[in-house]
Amino acid sequence: MQQRAMVDGVMTGLEEARLGILDAGVARGDGGFETAGVWDGRVFRLPDHLLRLDASLAALALPAAPRDLLAEEAAALLEGWEGDGALRVYVTASGTRILTLSVLPDRPDPRVLVPRPAPWIQPAAAYEPAGAKSMSYGPNMAATRWAVRAGGDDALLCSVPGGLVLEGPTFGVLLVVDGVVHAPDVELGIIDSISRRTVLEVAARAGIGVRQGRWPLELVAEADEVVVMSSLRAATAVRRVGRWTLPEAHPVTDALDAGRWARRRG
Repeated sequence: MQQRAMVDGVMTGLEEARLGILDAGVARGDGGFETAGVWDGRVFRLPDHLLRLDASLAALALPAAPRDLLAEEAAALLEGWEGDGALRVYVTASGTRILTLSVLPDRPDPRVLVPRPAPWIQPAAAYEPAGAKSMSYGPNMAATRWAVRAGGDDALLCSVPGGLVLEGPTFGVLLVVDGVVHAPDVELGIIDSISRRTVLEVAARAGIGVRQGRWPLELVAEADEVVVMSSLRAATAVRRVGRWTLPEAHPVTDALDAGRWARRRG
């Protein structure tokens, strides 16, 4: 299947797509974006992704996205695509609409996380852009690189001050303690991940307890499992976080992943 892109309604091959160098998305990383999984040719929860894109743009003091138009463009981009893939939707501060459709990235799951301070993530009550899925991902990518230099696969972002568990640079994080899923509160300023929402819904329907709150990093010492998830990856059990090694068995992660895959393919 040919990977493809659409810029302001004009479709091209992915490699041929171009964006003006003076566009705010290029010059300043200014805009919002979404990444949605495509499973058997269908986008998973596209309306939810487009609503969250609007929320991100509002938090960045940018105009709302043309959701109906973006949905139409996504449908056109997906025509003839029968397998799995990644749909990315960007709206820059210049008003440019960009959609890309590509195969799933070939990347290993993060099994070893290195805690990293994330002072750019601030509580929603104190910072208007909190929780926005912005195109400006520099601090997140730097955190990943520093974690890799420290011997990990990726970073576990923690609040400053306080040392509370937040999220990963490109994934959500959950702790499982005594069989109960502990989810960091979105009011901490983390992204209200669609993947996280889905996993928490799966947990509730499966009768797995869920608590949302503020969890100190030291709670990892009591955790049975630490779970990472994103729109394009499975729900995966982490093997080690900082100095803490997690048990090899991860039944809650397995149940959450199975439930989410059933919804993706349903």
